[in-house]
Amino acid sequence: RVAGVSPLDRARPLGEERGGGIWVHIDHGGPTHGCVSLARTDLVALLRELRPEWHPVIAMGDGERLAR
Repeated sequence: RVAGVSPLDRARPLGEERGGGIWVHIDHGGPTHGCVSLARTDLVALLRELRPEWHPVIAMGDGERLAR
């Protein structure tokens, strides 16, 4: 993926199939179709803290299962 390119961009390196990635974006008040949505202030804070060299991952699930 190229920074700043929309997930709808058909030239994305993960392919044109659905499920070519999970996206983190601003909450728009509707369903995300598998993406992760955050309030604008939370997304800005996350982007300020993350560093590519950390190779961040997103663990999705309910709190109880993630605590295991």
